[in-house]
Amino acid sequence: MTGPWPTPSSPGVLAAEVIVFGALGLAVLAYDLGVPRSWRSAAARIAARITGRSDWSWIDAPLLTAVAAAAFAAVGAVSWASGAYGCSPGGGPSDLLTLTTSGQAFLHGGDPFSITACHSGGNPVPAGLASVLLSAVGSLGGEAGVLAVWGAVSVAIVPLLWSLGGDRRAVATVFVLVSLLYLPIVAVQVDGASLALVPLTVLLVLYLSRRGWPRAAAIGGFLATGRFPAIFPVLAVTGRAGPRRFLSAGVAVAVFGLFTGLTYAAYREQFAGPVFWLQFGRSHLALTYWAILQGAGWVEPSRALTVVQALLILGAVGGTWLGGRTELGTVSIVLVVTILLAQFLSFTELVFLLPVALVGPRARTWLWGIGVVAATNYLIALRSLRDLGRPMLLSYGLDVLLSALLLGLLVDLVVRERRGPVAPESPSEGAPAA
Repeated sequence: MTGPWPTPSSPGVLAAEVIVFGALGLAVLAYDLGVPRSWRSAAARIAARITGRSDWSWIDAPLLTAVAAAAFAAVGAVSWASGAYGCSPGGGPSDLLTLTTSGQAFLHGGDPFSITACHSGGNPVPAGLASVLLSAVGSLGGEAGVLAVWGAVSVAIVPLLWSLGGDRRAVATVFVLVSLLYLPIVAVQVDGASLALVPLTVLLVLYLSRRGWPRAAAIGGFLATGRFPAIFPVLAVTGRAGPRRFLSAGVAVAVFGLFTGLTYAAYREQFAGPVFWLQFGRSHLALTYWAILQGAGWVEPSRALTVVQALLILGAVGGTWLGGRTELGTVSIVLVVTILLAQFLSFTELVFLLPVALVGPRARTWLWGIGVVAATNYLIALRSLRDLGRPMLLSYGLDVLLSALLLGLLVDLVVRERRGPVAPESPSEGAPAA
């Protein structure tokens, strides 16, 4: 039954998210950068009055993970009560219903990549094998089970960020937690939660590589089948595996190729179409320069365009595999290049960029700007101006600005990577160390 309140994805709620999360992210950045220093001292005094402790050691991975889980559960409960997880007003299935139906189809020997729901057939499911398996496990508990599985995927990003964050792990993890690129994407939109498999894959590979590269590469190669762009940073970072980089790269490609090939053998074009070809041909929901090129009719999806995009992304993978100096820098560069070249970039796909927050304060500053501009564009331009057919000058301006921010982040990452590893960051005054 639909409740009396607006859904978490309604324009009013989204506008509030832009304001609240934008302000929280800016506050964390101000503390992170120490500008002005009085803010850090004031924040420490306020926290001391609330907690009775004079430092920030009470902020830890379990606490932040619990906050993320609680936020996901609360938004899920409101969405469920408001009817947002049923059939859409247009008659198509919601993202949760699509994933649930896909998982159940797999368990019953049906086609999980093109499902029938809400009295309509042929609904494509752009999720590969790993994603389908996760949805299948969750579907044993119905829609609630699928929501729980993808909620666990989204929330697992938080402790992984903490584990990989070094001296600044508290600031980096809190920044992600309040970022417009995290909860407003993975908690408010189930599609965003399913896309969280990409940053989770990248972070998990970085974490597991401490215990052995070939195994980390194998797990990364398999998880990348869920959303194929994940294979690019996974493959690129194997170049940092030292003497085992050729073996690790081979393992990642072999595992990804094996399970992708087996899935294709079982489902043929029913799998390849939604998961690969349909993604290459998508031309809507763009938030970057692609919206202008395609909106003006200057560029249309084509095989030639796909080849050019693939070559550029593979060039970034090869360049970082050969010349990258740090693991975080390598995956970050490839993720940003992938985002810049994706002509179908939507707001939810910006969740791919979460690992970049670990690079440092400058990268987090770029991410804050990217989140604010993208969320504003998604709210104002896509949900209002474009839907009503009004002039899109404001939207195009935001498209250009987001493109400039992404390019600036890429240049910053490349320059930092060329300089090589730097000394670990020193904790801010009053901030917890590792």
